Amino acid sequence: MRRGHLLWGVIILILGSFIYFGVERWASIQKKEYQIKADRQSEIKANRLINKGLESSSLFGIRLGDSAVALRLSLEYGVPNSGIWESEDIKKVTEQPSGIIKGTTTNNLAGFGFVLKLNDFIDPSIHDGVYINLNNDFEDYYIKYQPYGTGKIHSIIASLKTEWKSDGHETCVKDLRPYAIAVAERIKKENLFERIVIVDNFYPKIDGEHNYPEIFFKNNKFKSTGEYILVIKGWCQVSTKEAFLELAASRLGVPYEKWSKIMKSITEQKELDLKKEFNDDANKEKKIDKSGL
Repeated sequence: MRRGHLLWGVIILILGSFIYFGVERWASIQKKEYQIKADRQSEIKANRLINKGLESSSLFGIRLGDSAVALRLSLEYGVPNSGIWESEDIKKVTEQPSGIIKGTTTNNLAGFGFVLKLNDFIDPSIHDGVYINLNNDFEDYYIKYQPYGTGKIHSIIASLKTEWKSDGHETCVKDLRPYAIAVAERIKKENLFERIVIVDNFYPKIDGEHNYPEIFFKNNKFKSTGEYILVIKGWCQVSTKEAFLELAASRLGVPYEKWSKIMKSITEQKELDLKKEFNDDANKEKKIDKSGL
């Protein structure tokens, strides 16, 4: 009997040990998986905060990510009484049915995109310091925006008043660099994340008119890649003797495929409108000489 009890005791002890260490191992694995998941969530949150901070940077008082439609309306009509722009208000400043802001161009200023020049809507005595901070060294102000949704601003551009010399590109970069550095230093102070890395390539380059001086803001987790969050860029158009300073958020930009699709839709609508106008005109009663017809 004693041997049987002893044997059962040994078996129970062994089984208990297996169960105990098995539970401990399972708990350890669960703890590691939970920690990995928590670290991943923390990483995602940190990256989102960095992106959000940089992608809401401003230039001349205009903030990236804000609504281009709201800015356009505010410049012309001030602040809405209700605090919110209604659909009828929006229709006043947009083309229908596309929703493109009236006055928008799709030229190659700072690459493809939907560009709105603000000067025609700015009254310095009213708007300076309210919707835009005008700078005596710059003359023309532009935004590039998403032509859908609220029309998020993804790029802010201004032309510098300059006097060109024979070495056009190098002079342009020298003229623009102090402003680019001032903007970079301010944005750095506004975003005190240790992960943010600033890459300064704002210098003259070979074939400079097509090889732009730039200052990049990157997340150091992706430093080795070409990915950046924010860029301060100089545009030196030597042929027209123009110099532009641009602040742009890459992720807010319009992908080329989407831009191309929207442009195709706009062209098709213009062709339909032209066809309708032509038919309406052609169907009008006209006095013609029908001799010999």
